[in-house]
Amino acid sequence: MESEAGIICTRNVAALTTSSPVAVMHNILILASDETSSIIAPLLTALESAGYTVGITPMFAPSASQKELSVMFGGRPPDVLVADLSSTPDFFPIRHTDRLLKQAWGEELPTPARLSILKSNHLDLPDWSLYTDDFLLPPYGPAEMLSRVELLLYRKRNVRSSDTLTLEDLVLDLASGRASDDSGRSLLLTPREYELLRFLVTHRGKFFARDRLLDMVWGIDFEGGERTVDIHVRRLRTKLPPRSAVLLETRRSIGYGMSSGQSRQ
Repeated sequence: MESEAGIICTRNVAALTTSSPVAVMHNILILASDETSSIIAPLLTALESAGYTVGITPMFAPSASQKELSVMFGGRPPDVLVADLSSTPDFFPIRHTDRLLKQAWGEELPTPARLSILKSNHLDLPDWSLYTDDFLLPPYGPAEMLSRVELLLYRKRNVRSSDTLTLEDLVLDLASGRASDDSGRSLLLTPREYELLRFLVTHRGKFFARDRLLDMVWGIDFEGGERTVDIHVRRLRTKLPPRSAVLLETRRSIGYGMSSGQSRQ
């Protein structure tokens, strides 16, 4: 299905209802000049057969298409960007798409893992490594493309900062200020939601009254009411992975806190 802005979204409905080799549904955004090309069509088939949800956007999508990007995967950002740059002289299409993604989800959005389909002359550009995490040069086939995507997702799941804190299926990178689930999928939290979550996870097993949380997270000069805490806790519960969401508890006459769960630092 193609929108007026030229973005094509392919929803892998079968992967949502049947067993799949992909343990967690991941979103793959393909950047291509022609989705029916001999390069992209086999890759699209391989990704969908493996259970991924795939969306396609034109090489130079207009700025208005950020709206389509924001709903392409049910409101979630892509986990991997696959860019077919075989017909372009440089990496401008990736920079353009990165800008659209930031406009759609905000500047705090982590950059998705990027796989580029290149020609050898791209490697002569001095800054090529800034715009891609992995690349393919001809000859290659759908199986190799798929394995590269799976490798990028594996790295995303398993490379952890030394300042990483986990609680059940929640991962907090304290150095970058980012939150994700245990499959590597980023959680779209506002800065204040992240700070509240970090405070509660760091003090897991303890419970705090609303006014105490306002002082510790918002600051003693904050002039808003205690209802602010209720709103942020409610929003966090909708955004957290299922096992950690259960741990975010409300205790009557005491306040809010995170139960201990299974954690490590």
